Amino acid sequence: MGAFVRTMRPKHWAKNLLVFVPLLTAHEYESAVAVFNVTVAFLCFNLCASGGYFINDLWDLESDRNHTIKRNRPLASGALPVSRGIAGAIGLPAAGLLLAAIFLPRAFVGVISLYFALTMAYSFYLKRVFTADVLALSVLYMLRVLGGAIAIQVMLSSWLFAFCIFLFISLAYLKRYSELRKINGERDKVLGRGYVGADSETMFILGVANATASVVVFALFINSPEVQWEYANRDVLWVICLVLIFWTNRIWISAKRGDVDEDPVEFALHDPASQLAGVVCVIVVLVARYFELPF
Repeated sequence: MGAFVRTMRPKHWAKNLLVFVPLLTAHEYESAVAVFNVTVAFLCFNLCASGGYFINDLWDLESDRNHTIKRNRPLASGALPVSRGIAGAIGLPAAGLLLAAIFLPRAFVGVISLYFALTMAYSFYLKRVFTADVLALSVLYMLRVLGGAIAIQVMLSSWLFAFCIFLFISLAYLKRYSELRKINGERDKVLGRGYVGADSETMFILGVANATASVVVFALFINSPEVQWEYANRDVLWVICLVLIFWTNRIWISAKRGDVDEDPVEFALHDPASQLAGVVCVIVVLVARYFELPF
């Protein structure tokens, strides 16, 4: 059982917390039904993601056995029998889809199916195609947010959509940039990717540009008519702009120093400054929503 759970890679489930974003932005957190639905959506994404890891490990079984680090994975090392690996590859996604079909709207089943299909397309092909891999990663992040909105049956704001797309593209570039920093020659390729060492500076520029665009979108959102009647004191939301500037600059500088190990979302979830930034954003949203300030 321990080997089975390790192959599920529960530490990667943190990325699926994005399904809770619409719950906060649509202010549906007071609804027990909405909280239940988005929690089920979170579990569905976890099961499908883990099923994808089983499929990847089965597909790469022989190469993993010859890899200095990956040979310690449960399937490659023999700690988990291949038959159990096949059961996980089939059973986990099936359980996620069944859970979605029972408890959530039909449209969510479509989103989670698209997510799983795109995950497989990325794993087997798109991750080797430069630029397409970045767009695929950003769409996978975005599908989690969309799935959260559908689970609680709210419309996904065009402002939130634009903000997320720019931010997720930036994070996808950061993931690639962190991989490129590990190679030396300008013409050397990252194994299984479509990039060479000379692309690292381009990754950095594109990533920072998209991060800046996400902050600009949020600033425009604050001045939009929708915010005026959604929030008691919308000017407080400018604090989030400052937090976003701080966080995006911090994570890209950390990547430049080599402190971000490939996955920026996992880095943020374990970085105390990033955790504090997230807490501050949530507090600011609640204050802007419910409190009339005297200034």
